[in-house]
Amino acid sequence: MPPPTSLEPADETDLQALSENQVGVELQFFDLHTHSNFSDGLPSIDRIEERCLRDKLSISLTDHNEIRGSVLLNERDRISCIPGIEVGTKEGLEFLVYFGCPGQLEDYYRRAVEPYLLSRFMVRSNIASIDCLEVAREMGAYISLAHPFAFGRKSLDFQQASRKTTHTFVDEVLERIDAVELYNGGVPPKVNRRAASFLESIDKPITIGSDSHRLRTYGSCGVYLNSKSSTDAATLFGTMSNQTAHDTEMKAGSVTLTVPIIMLNHTLFFLRSNKHPRWRPK
Repeated sequence: MPPPTSLEPADETDLQALSENQVGVELQFFDLHTHSNFSDGLPSIDRIEERCLRDKLSISLTDHNEIRGSVLLNERDRISCIPGIEVGTKEGLEFLVYFGCPGQLEDYYRRAVEPYLLSRFMVRSNIASIDCLEVAREMGAYISLAHPFAFGRKSLDFQQASRKTTHTFVDEVLERIDAVELYNGGVPPKVNRRAASFLESIDKPITIGSDSHRLRTYGSCGVYLNSKSSTDAATLFGTMSNQTAHDTEMKAGSVTLTVPIIMLNHTLFFLRSNKHPRWRPK
């Protein structure tokens, strides 16, 4: 049987047939959008590792304009973790940018994130979306548009109507990304319904992530991909970037608990006039 398409998750019959026809295939669960206390999340790296080891979770730690946690997880090599970052752009869109090794992530950060950081804003930066995407593509990244219909400037609907962007801006963004986040556990259901409807009209693979800022919701959302358990970043990246989602988990997180965490951390960052730490030299 042909494998299910990335937009049509398999049912139990499909999964059983797939396993029977592909000896040795294992389905590994990936939560592709998470945060730590290196940005606006609560969990420490130690706690993240404990949770992932206990529940056999594979993740990508995608902190806002921040890579220290993701690089550290890969250097410690205790869990399955794809190097990643969530980049906030000048226009307001946010992109999940993944790489096959932490060194590539470091190089991308130095080139396309660090020079554009704003001292009082954790999420926003001053890099244009197209420039962000062009550099990522040049460096071999896999790029997913995060929560494409979240509120305000994060929404494609907002960008389509904005006078500050060209009438071709959204199309130019879509041409340069590899995937779209079908389901995000940190936004209201109507936002995810809008994303699902939109994905029916375009030919793009999907990513799914919990967008967790609390350890409790890690792994509440994600995709099952063909992969044997591994902590090798290149192997995990190859699995994701050549993905076919054979099944999904899509459970809504608690927006009422997550939003206050985000608001508090962002407000404290702003009031303290915090500057993002410079990335360590090679």
